[in-house]
Amino acid sequence: MNYPMVFYPEAVTNFCRKYPLNLSINNQITVVSDSSSSVTKPQLPNLPIVPSVQWLILIWLLWLGGASALPLMAVSWGWSWIELLLLVSAYSCLIAAAYTYLLSYRTKLLSQYRQQISEYQMKLATYQKQQIISEHLPEIKAQKSLTNLKSRCQLLSDLMSNRVSPIGRSQARQGVSEKEFMQDLQRYFPTVMQGLEFKIPRSKKCYSADFIIVHHSSGIGIDVEVDEPYAGISKKPTHCWDDDSDYRRNQLFNEWGWIVVRFTEKQVVQAPLSCCKFIAQVIWEVTGDRSYLELLESQPDLLPVKPWTTKEAKRMVRDRYRQTYIDLK
Repeated sequence: MNYPMVFYPEAVTNFCRKYPLNLSINNQITVVSDSSSSVTKPQLPNLPIVPSVQWLILIWLLWLGGASALPLMAVSWGWSWIELLLLVSAYSCLIAAAYTYLLSYRTKLLSQYRQQISEYQMKLATYQKQQIISEHLPEIKAQKSLTNLKSRCQLLSDLMSNRVSPIGRSQARQGVSEKEFMQDLQRYFPTVMQGLEFKIPRSKKCYSADFIIVHHSSGIGIDVEVDEPYAGISKKPTHCWDDDSDYRRNQLFNEWGWIVVRFTEKQVVQAPLSCCKFIAQVIWEVTGDRSYLELLESQPDLLPVKPWTTKEAKRMVRDRYRQTYIDLK
């Protein structure tokens, strides 16, 4: 993955899959319902081979025959009445066990078949409904218009109602390139705020967001980060691709309901308006709102930049890489 990077919360990704946006030739956005997915006609389940009632009757006839024959045999052999009682009891238990097993097996097969029939009827009803929708699909698509975005944005806003909010201003040191970039962001995104703090669960530490932008009509929030290869004072490598600290941070912000967008410091310094355009494209792709993008469409697309490793960041320190595009005082 190259810069610029964007990480979406799972809830936003699933929402966009369920309510995808299509851009027509005249730049009109339409919401495509997922009800048009094809459904195959269900097959009627086969009737299972169930033991007939005659088998149950036969078992009882065997018991009656044995219960009648055993006493005669016991008398002819000279058995006592206690031995006769034990023999008849054992025989009766054997017959009862066979009857119970056969009855339970028969009941289970019939119950499974009734469940399959019930599922078949539900699938058949869905299939028939789908057939009706398919017949009128051209009319349904013709009725879709830009007004669908209002209801879609409302659904997205309801989904984003649980988005975690910052707890206040951060005391973290701001990057030298962030002040000017803030001015560019304010020109196109009036809701942008800088240096807000988020509490990390089960920790005394907090995360500081470089910038956050909230799209009010849809409720989506974007955490915009500016990544430099090393710190200006300590020269310590930062935001390295082989270090998972940024990965954990991105994951946590996504869990909090925030979209994370990352630029390199050089991109922000040399192409700030292209960075703004990229943010506008993210808003457009998620919400369908083109108002930000229309102001920035004339700007060139941001060129991709390969992320750096710790080893490469140390080499950048020796080469004084950041001073090639900014004045580090």
